[in-house]
Amino acid sequence: MSASPLVRQCLTILLHSKNSSTPLPPATAAQLHALLLTSGDLHHHSLGLLFMSYCASGRPFDAHNLLAQMPHPHPVSFSNTLLRSYTGLGFHREALILYSQMRAFDHLTFPFAAKACASLRLSRHGSAVHCRALAAGFGGDTYAQNAVISMYMSCGDVAAAEAVFGAMWNRTAVSWNTIIAGCVKNGRAERALEVFQNMVSGGIGIDRATVVSVLPACAQVKDLSTGRAVHRLVEERGLGAYAAVRNALIDMYGKCGSLEDARRVFVDDRYDKDVVSWTAMIGAYVLNDRANEALALGCEMLMASEAWPNGVTMAYLLSACSSLPSGKHAKCTHALCFRLGLESDIVVETALLDAHAKCNNLKLMELTVEKGSRRTETWNAAISGYTRRKRVKKAIEWFKQMIAESVRPDLATMASVLPSYAESADLVQAKNIHCYLLTCGFLGSADITTGLIDVYAKAGDLDTAWALFQCLPEKDVVAWTTVIVGYGMHGHAQTAILLYDKMVELGVKPNNVTIASLLYSCSHAGMIDGGLRLFNDMRNVHGLMPNAEHYSCLVDMLGRAGRIEEAYRFIVDMPFEPGTSVWGALLGACVLHENVEFGEVAAKHLFELEPESTGNYVLLGKIYAATHRWGNVQDLRRMMAERGLCKEPGSSLIDSRCELC
Repeated sequence: MSASPLVRQCLTILLHSKNSSTPLPPATAAQLHALLLTSGDLHHHSLGLLFMSYCASGRPFDAHNLLAQMPHPHPVSFSNTLLRSYTGLGFHREALILYSQMRAFDHLTFPFAAKACASLRLSRHGSAVHCRALAAGFGGDTYAQNAVISMYMSCGDVAAAEAVFGAMWNRTAVSWNTIIAGCVKNGRAERALEVFQNMVSGGIGIDRATVVSVLPACAQVKDLSTGRAVHRLVEERGLGAYAAVRNALIDMYGKCGSLEDARRVFVDDRYDKDVVSWTAMIGAYVLNDRANEALALGCEMLMASEAWPNGVTMAYLLSACSSLPSGKHAKCTHALCFRLGLESDIVVETALLDAHAKCNNLKLMELTVEKGSRRTETWNAAISGYTRRKRVKKAIEWFKQMIAESVRPDLATMASVLPSYAESADLVQAKNIHCYLLTCGFLGSADITTGLIDVYAKAGDLDTAWALFQCLPEKDVVAWTTVIVGYGMHGHAQTAILLYDKMVELGVKPNNVTIASLLYSCSHAGMIDGGLRLFNDMRNVHGLMPNAEHYSCLVDMLGRAGRIEEAYRFIVDMPFEPGTSVWGALLGACVLHENVEFGEVAAKHLFELEPESTGNYVLLGKIYAATHRWGNVQDLRRMMAERGLCKEPGSSLIDSRCELC
């Protein structure tokens, strides 16, 4: 029995769609399906055509239903087509379910299954896909091997990816690019550059994907010489015409601190600039603390370019605003975000909050939160802003309000609010936040547990702080430093030194904060020899360069012990210009020991560095008064009056019991 003209027309449309690069609209495919179904002509051939049409038009679930109606076994190509449709649309779990039901495979099956495992970060399932590919005889297929390498890299198993790469007989440019990009993604920038060098020396031709993969590695390790070598290869191979390559070059030069090279690539008139080009150049200025140039380029983009800023562009511009003393730039950029319709973009919204907080415009920050999306990220930015501005109570208050509005905190929330709990030094608050962290399962994070250790340490409960520290499965330098600081600030300098020795014995290298806290402890405990040993170990054993804080602690330590001349010699021998903290420590020691000679030297430098500070005049006056040099006291008071300075009145702070969380 011959098919009706309508059925023949339906089949013709489906056949034409199969051979065309333009798929049928989903609604049209569904209408053809309905016509064939009602006409009773839904046979094997028409099922196959409909199946292909559904896959191509983005309706994989309808295609899967049709696949179930086909006679078994269906062709492998049908299953592969459905796998590709599922993975292409992000239905990775459905793709893996389909793969697990397949009994026949070809060289295209495993790349799709590996891609699904990579997207879901299912390393064990990915290994099973790899094993099945080997068992099915497709382990040597280059296409499958590249997909397996990409899967292992996405799952963070760099060693397994390199093992597959090392066993390949036919490495294509795609293979090399996958390894390079994977190493960069997993924080192995040095290894990525090493692979790139091997690729070039082996005569493998690079392409634009290679360039876009290797330049971020140069940026990560700030390897400007290799970045410039890549740029020369780009020019030799004629790859500079690609926008992605030029944008990657701008980004690399900016992160390596070579703004001249970045600008040279950016202003090249041979090529058009897209929004990514402008954003990369603006970002380069921001990363190199050139806020005014970044804002000027943003204005140029608005006035002279066809490209309009996107969310990332505005985030960079807001970052530039936050580094300027005046908040007016942040307000103007905020208005521009509204004009461009980007105020609801989560990247822009959090950047707005961060900029207003850094410009100390907390009222506008609060208004932005109230009128905004009130998502977890925006609450985090606001809480972090209050914490940064030392508005401890406000940060805790907003954290409580966040919970009251049923917005679920995440790890970033807790990392933002825990410093405020630590600064409050309230043991009851510490226990309450401990219970909350325990209930919500946040103590599985080492960073959060370390933050809680800091809370208990500053509240004076060293036993609980130590118990939490002991529970950490892996103790990094931050955890060790936190517990060392806790013991040191409460007068247990000897215990802090013992902990430091244990840390070094276990192979954990101290950082600048560790040494500064230990010097502070030694200073207040009068452990001069121990402090000097630490200062020497810092440079000679650990390879750390002392900064102003270390010299301040050292001067304070020697000054408290009365070794003021020795402290002064350390200041004179400093490899950089002493700041207010160093001279202030010396002046404080001179007050303690009534040393006029060095007190006048320290005060002279402080008067030049901070002429508006009345405290320095008061301290020098105390030295004069203690040594009965009343004429000098009168001269000092006259000098203050001439400069319009007056002593700030004393004040007391009474902290009433606030509402506990």
